[in-house]
Amino acid sequence: DVVAPPRVTGFMTVDSLIAGRPGTFIAALGQLALPVLTLAFVSGGAFFKMSSASMRRTLAEPYVEHAHALGVRRRHILRGAIRAAFPSTLTLIGVQTTFLLGGAVLVESLFGWDGLGRYAVDAILNADFNAIQGFVLVAGTFTALVYLVTDLLQAAIDPRVEAS
Repeated sequence: DVVAPPRVTGFMTVDSLIAGRPGTFIAALGQLALPVLTLAFVSGGAFFKMSSASMRRTLAEPYVEHAHALGVRRRHILRGAIRAAFPSTLTLIGVQTTFLLGGAVLVESLFGWDGLGRYAVDAILNADFNAIQGFVLVAGTFTALVYLVTDLLQAAIDPRVEAS
């Protein structure tokens, strides 16, 4: 029983939750699966490569070998290694998040969705300079906020980083 909910936010998943229609919510999630997979394949490779390399580098450190020699449980060693390897991965997550905004243009065009990316493409094709400036302002603000959050998280999890 999929019935379109009343338009409140414009996001089908949120609107269906507000309207209390779980069937519509599940159908909306199903329609998100392919676009999300598309974006994940675009940016996921770099993330997994960086995570793997960072973890291998951390596990090869002398303090990890020393912990093994002392008989520290493997689970505790892995937890410490993940914590040591995470800062570089966090930086990549921040950078990739801003690139997802560009990936949204591709996904929205490919799947025929109306969204910010498609709005920007239409503005460029129609030479609507006010709309282009608005998109650039929103994209720049989004990028600055993502980098700010990334830097704050970096300072919170890595004691070697000073918050300035």
